[in-house]
Amino acid sequence: MSTDGTSQPPASSGSSASPREAYQRVKRTPELPAPEAVKLRMMPIAAIGTLLWAVALVLTQIFREDLADSGREWWAACALAGVIIGLLGTAGMAVADRKHRS
Repeated sequence: MSTDGTSQPPASSGSSASPREAYQRVKRTPELPAPEAVKLRMMPIAAIGTLLWAVALVLTQIFREDLADSGREWWAACALAGVIIGLLGTAGMAVADRKHRS
């Protein structure tokens, strides 16, 4: 929307610059260098997630009867799957961290 409230583009100022010339006119600032990547170990993050799934698995075993009564006995299988996938992910992140450190 233009400044006068209409949806028409503003009137041309008579400039018939090519897109390349317009780009060169706009691009007057020097390019900044890319920031360095953050070096973060991923294995502890995956291990914490796996630990949380293990806590959920223990809790589902403690409250097994209550979960079965309410039709949520599948929560234990979900927590077990989280632990298994988490162990695989933690192992993968340990390998990746070792590769990036060397």
